[in-house]
Amino acid sequence: MRTAQKIVDQSYYNAKDHKDKGLSIKRARTILAKLNLDELDMSVKEKATITTAIATLDQVAETFMKAHKIKAKQEKLRDERRAAAKKLVLASDFAKLSFVKDKVALISTESFLRSQIHDVKTVFDAKYLLSRTFDSTLDEISYSLTRQTGDMNEPLANAWRKFQEKLPYLYVKNAVAVANIENILAAETKKI
Repeated sequence: MRTAQKIVDQSYYNAKDHKDKGLSIKRARTILAKLNLDELDMSVKEKATITTAIATLDQVAETFMKAHKIKAKQEKLRDERRAAAKKLVLASDFAKLSFVKDKVALISTESFLRSQIHDVKTVFDAKYLLSRTFDSTLDEISYSLTRQTGDMNEPLANAWRKFQEKLPYLYVKNAVAVANIENILAAETKKI
């Protein structure tokens, strides 16, 4: 039988999934345990099989409950690390980017939503890109930091350095999109 650690290592399930499976096995065990074997027309061998099944289900349920505890601990550590990474990114130079061209440059390199840069047609689109999409890009950076082992300051500093190296190229690459966004925002400002 697999150990609790192997169950955790070899599955994509979360802690709740392991707990649910353990509880469901406990329910099956309880149903079997409630049978009054003396009232059933069963041979001694059949009664022994059911008794063995109850013991096996106890053992399997216990293993899944241990897997639940292991996975819950891993998830707690992961969540704490994600929170620390998010805090680190929000205090970094990435979060301090304020110019349209800088935000667009970051989104174009780090975001899964980079195609939105070229789809801006309205003020809403522009504001959404520069706020929500930019914030989700910061989340993606913090998520990638979470997956790094050890101290997260060095990988964050390396990511900033690489971004700074690419910045001149990104300004040229995204110039048309940036000009479009700035024109849309400027037109809105003139209306006010």
